[in-house]
Amino acid sequence: MKTGLFLLFILLATSSFAGQRQPHVVILGIGKSATGLPQVRGLYDGLEEAGYLNGKNVNIENVRSEQADQLRDRLPGVVRKTPDVIVATSANEAAIAKQITSKTPIVFVPGIDPVGMGFVKSRARPGGNLTGLSFTRDVEDNGKQLAVFKQIAPALRKVMMFYDGQPATRTSSAILASVNRVAQNLKIQLGQNPAASAVDAAQILHSMPAKAVDAVFLICSATFRGMTPLATRAAEKAVPLFGCTTTQVAEEGALMTYTPDIYYIGYRGAWYVDRILKGSRPEELPVETPTKFELVINLKVSRRIGLTIPPEILILADKVFQ
Repeated sequence: MKTGLFLLFILLATSSFAGQRQPHVVILGIGKSATGLPQVRGLYDGLEEAGYLNGKNVNIENVRSEQADQLRDRLPGVVRKTPDVIVATSANEAAIAKQITSKTPIVFVPGIDPVGMGFVKSRARPGGNLTGLSFTRDVEDNGKQLAVFKQIAPALRKVMMFYDGQPATRTSSAILASVNRVAQNLKIQLGQNPAASAVDAAQILHSMPAKAVDAVFLICSATFRGMTPLATRAAEKAVPLFGCTTTQVAEEGALMTYTPDIYYIGYRGAWYVDRILKGSRPEELPVETPTKFELVINLKVSRRIGLTIPPEILILADKVFQ
């Protein structure tokens, strides 16, 4: 009799364990190579370090679409599968996820101006189902990026600035105002164009007459993933291009960037996912702000466009690609 009860106990315990649902984490990405984004690599490394192995004790699903509208159409079906956490690889994906669900926890890695975009009530007290890591410390950082760009290319006077012009993620007026104030102080003529993609920006730049601009500056967002088309046009016009990530400087033709380490942002995002899977609510997890910006320069690009970068700037750079 005791043997029979023991076997019944083992059978019930095994059935209960087998029926347990693995935590389900969804990573949202817009673009052709979202899974290759540095923040996604950082997220995977951070989760693995925290003890999560995809297919073993967590189910990580990458949901990628080339266009924002396509991702928006797919997301309701994803939400119906009741994932435990949605990881948005930028403010663009976070905005779409916010439109679809007010219940599923959403972690943005990163989000530009999360308060201004309505993702959180405040960085200290998010107050809803979104939290994560910010791309900048405040809106003034975008102006500081333009100031650093001017130090890299001291002679620039006419700058074409592109920013996200999509309705759901349009760059806030506060950010634009910050950049405009810096431009005026630096005596820079700042042209401003909303764009829907890097390809769109490239077409706008291509249509401009020769010597119409001295440089191309970006208000960084996922809109400008896939920098190569814009970098090609900038090289043709022999003008420096501000990039948004180290990868865009190292591999896609941007001259320089002055931004946080995106890989590390993804790595830190794993902490948020871990806390939520262990029972914390997004509203309890303050938005993390970057503490360091990296100056990254590509000398090969500078030589191609005939720009000599001041030696004192090269000494200060965190990374220089030859």
